[in-house]
Amino acid sequence: MKNALLTLLVLALILSPFTAKMGLAKELTADEIIAQVDLTMGSDSKIMTQEMTLVSASGARRTREIRLQNRRTEDQDFMLVRFLAPTDVRGTGLLMTNDDTWLYLPALGRSRRIAGHAKKGDFMGSDLSFDDMEQLGMTGFGSKFAPTLLRSEVLQGTDTYVLELAPLDSESDYSKLVMWVDQARFLPRTIEYVDTNGKLLKVLHNDGIQEVDGRWVASVMEMENVQQGTKTILKVSDVEFDVDISDLSFTVRSLERGL
Repeated sequence: MKNALLTLLVLALILSPFTAKMGLAKELTADEIIAQVDLTMGSDSKIMTQEMTLVSASGARRTREIRLQNRRTEDQDFMLVRFLAPTDVRGTGLLMTNDDTWLYLPALGRSRRIAGHAKKGDFMGSDLSFDDMEQLGMTGFGSKFAPTLLRSEVLQGTDTYVLELAPLDSESDYSKLVMWVDQARFLPRTIEYVDTNGKLLKVLHNDGIQEVDGRWVASVMEMENVQQGTKTILKVSDVEFDVDISDLSFTVRSLERGL
């Protein structure tokens, strides 16, 4: 028995350098995980069409169609959101860059800059704030939050990393985010948004995971405001990656041209 244990110990010592070289023994850090999440969710350019359904606390539903365009350069991130339908919001647009956010309302015929504090408010009556839209659709989370790896956990049959994200912005609406990251695809499966009083405010669920052009995409995203009892459901109807989009598309002048 002693000889068998000794043999196993010797084999473990001999093989450990090889397994380390192969990466089998390496565990990812929280920073590495969130960097991979941002890489998976981001792209140099993207055009996506989504159906946005707003569900009130009483269960009443309103549906809108939106188109998002993203472009990333070495030092800039751009996102343009256009409302395609229904007629009461058609033509409304949102332009986000590293430094500024602009909202265009056709009824006014001009755009207005969204101040920093206003970006904490809801985006066009949805359960996502302007900041949420920016993080999920453009900048990612790594530059906005300090991550901590809490544990690994099986969530609905999926192996996940559980991260706690502390906001770097002292004026954030959230005291923290808790994110369950798919270990195989590096997509967030669930994100809990905790308010500044330490109470759960919103929960994001990503479902319908599919591969498009070699990238993993959640075809259904549901943001639930648990305090108000409302929901916003986003369903992807079409998405293209690595599209040739001119930088001129992401200007206030282009925004005000409308559809």
